[in-house]
Parts: sequence; C-alpha cells; structure tokens
Amino acid sequence: MKILSTHISTPENNAEWWRISNIAKIMGEAGHDVDLVHYCGKSKYDNFKEKNQFPNDKFIITSQLGVYFKHLKILRENKYDLVYANTGAATFCSLSGRLTKVPLVFDMHGDLLQELLLRCGKSMNPKFLANYLLLKIMDYANLKGSNKIICVSNRMIDYLHTNKGVALDKMDYVTNGVDLDFFTQKNHKVQELKQELGLEEKLIFGYLGGFQSWQGVENLINSALTIDDDEIAFLIVGGQEKPDNVANKNIIFIPKINRLEVPNYYSLCDVLILPRPSHLATEMAAPTKFAEYTSMGKPVLTSNVGDAADLVTKYNSGIVVKDNSVDNMVEGINQFKDLNPTSLRKMGKNSRKLAETEFDWRLVGKNLLKSLEKIDNTQITK
Repeated sequence: MKILSTHISTPENNAEWWRISNIAKIMGEAGHDVDLVHYCGKSKYDNFKEKNQFPNDKFIITSQLGVYFKHLKILRENKYDLVYANTGAATFCSLSGRLTKVPLVFDMHGDLLQELLLRCGKSMNPKFLANYLLLKIMDYANLKGSNKIICVSNRMIDYLHTNKGVALDKMDYVTNGVDLDFFTQKNHKVQELKQELGLEEKLIFGYLGGFQSWQGVENLINSALTIDDDEIAFLIVGGQEKPDNVANKNIIFIPKINRLEVPNYYSLCDVLILPRPSHLATEMAAPTKFAEYTSMGKPVLTSNVGDAADLVTKYNSGIVVKDNSVDNMVEGINQFKDLNPTSLRKMGKNSRKLAETEFDWRLVGKNLLKSLEKIDNTQITK
C-alpha cells in the first residue's frame, strides 16, 4: 500500500515521536510505500534546527485552517491507499481526506480531552471552555470519522466501547513497544554511577521521565521525603535540579539526560516506580517508560492504574499499590525493602519476560500490520 503518515508539528525527542517514527519504520520495512508528513506552522518550521536529520520526511508549512485543504490536495495528487494519522490532532486535520474515500486510521495515543481535565480540572475560565469545546468536537469527529482506531491499551478499548459506543471490530490493540536490545542491563556502568552519586550499599528506587501532572512525580517526591532510612535512596531523572526545599540527602535529582544514557540510569536502580494518579486519562494511556522499565528486567512499583497494574499483577513483576497517595506509596516502598534479594531478582526476571511477551517492537509491529491488512477502500465507517 501507499501510505500517508501524518503528524502535527515537528519531531521531538519524546515518547510520542518515538512511537510515530517506529510505526512508520515498521510499515516501510513490511514493504509499504510510506510518506511521513509533518504539518506545521512557519515559525515552528523555521525554529526546527534538525531538519537535515529527517531527509525522507516532508514538512508542509500551513495554518490551522489551511491544513485541511493542503491535506486534501496531497491526497488527490498522490493517490494514497491509506492515511495513518498519529494522535488526535493529526486525525482531526486528516478528516478532510475522507472526501477522497481514502481510509483513515486513527492512532490514539491517549485521550486529549481527559488529559486537559487532568491538567486543569473543570473551570469556567473562557480559555479552558474554548479548549474543552474544541476537544469535545475533535473527540466526536475522530471516533466517528476514522475507519480504524489503533488503541495503545486494553483499557482504552474497553472505555471506548462501553462509554463511546465504538464497535469492537473498529478497534485494534497496538501498544507502545520497546527495543529489547537497547533497553537491557548495563552492568559496567552501575558501580561507576553508584560511586559518583554516593549510592553504594543503598536500595535504589528510580523514576525516569517527565514531570507532567499525569506522571504523579510530586507524590513520589513527597513519599520519599517521609522516609528517613539510610539504606534507601531515590533517583529522579528527567526533571529539574534538586529543589531548594528538598533537603533530604537520599533524594538524587538528575536533569534531563541524553537518550543513550537512559539504560545506564535504569541499570543503577533496584526498583523502578510508576506513580501515576487515578484518572481516565491515565487509565487509558500506555506509558512508554513502563515498557522500558520491564525491558530492563527491574521490579516495578506502580499505582493501580491502567494496563500496567494489570500486567505487573499477571506476571508477578512488582508491587501494585491502591493509589499514588503518599501513604500507599510509602507502604509499597517498605514492602520492597522487606523482600529478600532472591525475591527481587525473581521479580526482575518476570519483568523481562513481560517485556519480551508484551512489548517487543517486533511483536507490536505484527499486530499493527495485521490491523492494516483488514482495511480496504470499500470499508465503511461505523
């Protein structure tokens, strides 16, 4: 098939872009002719300094209104068999292409409306109300206008079917994958980093990732502050330097690091933490970091949120606490401290097995390609 893969904005070094680029690669390696197109504003394009790193991608400078016409023009001129829209924003901007009868696939990374509510809560602020209304329209149009919806979690499928009335045969499960060869234990760096950071003889709990509200990092930090135990340390990577009000010597803050260094810091940790709050947005999401955590063969401490909690329980690869409240996070941390080394190693092995079974990009790719095989030009949107 000749496939147009659409993306809003320019590539960024984050989990969203890793999924987009990996899926385009999978489709291309399977023999499909894939054009990856970035629709972006002029200032965004002008400020993007890494254009030469994407010689095969196409950058289309457009406006918020003009994108619908430019997308339709591209489809009419190039005779694509399929549009693969990455995220809700790209799907909404690709809906004009339905006038050509070219099937549209909506890769639903998460629920934009629920993410807005998680960030802001409900408000009568005019700006919030405008964004809320726009996302409500986008949500309805994307679900109705797509031929196929690619879901990153089983809980997303359950929610869309039960609450939005989306037919089960319109959705397929294609979660976030992981490179099992890249995310693997780097033993040669562990001792060096322990000495550098003063973490010898510690049980190290780690978190690597962003500090957005849906990550729950604030509760993790507050949990760490309540623990006065010289045998426990916390490593928090990817946010800011150590805040001035955090005097606890057992909390190490490392700013954002190069992606090539990430496995080194994962290797340093004994337990990796996923402290997400309970919310519809997090229930439906599939955190890339969870796939990475498990690929590293590390036990996982997670709140009881989303597919991650289900998988940790299924594979006995860590501890699931009721929610990410400070009391429950502390209880989970103490449960890990009470485990003997043999139990920790067994959980770690189970984590790696989980990754090999659920998150290997090669297996994820097979699920994706099977889904695309079901689509043809005569499919009618349900």
